[in-house]
Amino acid sequence: SGDDGVANFQARTNPKKCGYNPSFPASSPYVTAVGATQGPESGTTEIACTSDQGGGITTGGGFSTIFTAPDYQTSAVNGYFAGLSKSEQPVSGYVATGRGYPDIAMAGFNYEVVVGGNTYQVSGTSASSPVVAGMVSLVNAARLAAGKPALGFLNQAIYQHGSVFTDVTSGENNCAASPVCCDEGFYAAKGWDPLTGFGSVNYKNFYNVFFNL
Repeated sequence: SGDDGVANFQARTNPKKCGYNPSFPASSPYVTAVGATQGPESGTTEIACTSDQGGGITTGGGFSTIFTAPDYQTSAVNGYFAGLSKSEQPVSGYVATGRGYPDIAMAGFNYEVVVGGNTYQVSGTSASSPVVAGMVSLVNAARLAAGKPALGFLNQAIYQHGSVFTDVTSGENNCAASPVCCDEGFYAAKGWDPLTGFGSVNYKNFYNVFFNL
């Protein structure tokens, strides 16, 4: 879903680029967008991954300015805005009727990778997304072994079974993957939100529902 909050990478080194700049292809209704969380890797409460909380990056999210929200998503989006307090209302500039993203999330902070024999710690939705893809592949493998078809496009099922995911209710994606923080941004909330979607994937719960679809 991107690593620079709502402003996108343009604002990483230039506060004048703050604003709502939806990430693509994450904001496309034809993909499953995955946000990033932090906390479980250090044994603390899971929150949206944000640079101002030491996460290195800030989970991207927001609303498309090109694609309208699919019918299966509108109830979740409406519920998000209805549940915000007055102090949590985002500043203007976003398109509330646009396709909201991400759909779900996964841990995205401090992955160890080995490059040229050296170990590095990296963070980002480019880490959380393939973890989710791997989980989906495991479910598909089990379904195929049982004579079932692969899952295919996930989003409608995700929005029908949002309670399967671990809700993440803390965080704000107003900062880029840098010290730059903007006025624009969204707060995490109960249920779907434009930081972590319905929340992070618990594989056991995900398997139990999506294997049996």
